[in-house]
Amino acid sequence: MFGFFTLVPDETKRKEKLKKAFIGALILFLIMLVVYVLLNIVYLKYIDSFEFLYSKQLIRKRNLFNFIILNVWPLPIGNSIWFIESLVFAYAFFLISEKIKLSRFYFPILIILSLFMLATGEFAAFFGFPHFGYGYIPAGFITRAIPYMLIGMYLHENVDKLAKFSAFKYLILFPVGLLMAFAEIELLRRLGKLIYAGHTIGFGLMAVSLCCFALAKPDVKDNFLSRHGRGYSTRMYALCQPVSFLTWLVAAIINPAYTVYVRVYSCIISLIIAFIISFFISFIKRKIFKRV
Repeated sequence: MFGFFTLVPDETKRKEKLKKAFIGALILFLIMLVVYVLLNIVYLKYIDSFEFLYSKQLIRKRNLFNFIILNVWPLPIGNSIWFIESLVFAYAFFLISEKIKLSRFYFPILIILSLFMLATGEFAAFFGFPHFGYGYIPAGFITRAIPYMLIGMYLHENVDKLAKFSAFKYLILFPVGLLMAFAEIELLRRLGKLIYAGHTIGFGLMAVSLCCFALAKPDVKDNFLSRHGRGYSTRMYALCQPVSFLTWLVAAIINPAYTVYVRVYSCIISLIIAFIISFFISFIKRKIFKRV
């Protein structure tokens, strides 16, 4: 969805939106970085592992590569920061691409990175992973942010064609994508090939359905998703990791046996809950600002 709202057809507007989005994402990333470091200091101090913060294990080259290139958070608390970090790098990539006129290569880049995303993530077991010590390649700006943003860009370019279909048809795609994600994970689990559940094709279909739902409304230029979609998506994905942890904690309190299912389907469960919470937050914000 970020590509849909940011990579607009007009070149001048696209550059302006990219700059604004990059600065906003960078500020949010730096704030989250400080907050998560402070939380980890408290947590590591509490469990008597404070020395981990200045140990060689933390600053070794592999961890630095994982954090910078793969957007893997190296500390115990704060894994959801990967999403904002990947946005920062993706926006930087598109700013540079626009400057050096790489936009004509966007479609082959989309195809290559989409295939790379599936082959190194959800379906990594079919391609002989682990490789180089990695059981799979996690979500990051290369494996998720850039290809998803390019999908959003192409959706925006075809807005007139997509708007011809009713909003209801696109809305139906969301539960279809959700069921597809469940089916993919369950199939891989039964085949003994489930090593990662973050790149399902069903997730992609869910994202596309939301974009198209916004397009299909009569007031395309002034509906809620068109005006607030980028901020809504940011909140939703930033909430996923904390929600996932709380879901696991609740399941462990109710019945420890449930944590097995939460671990397997946490990506889907947390996405749905975060979606609802984000929508509620946006609804409250609109009510407050209207009164003001």
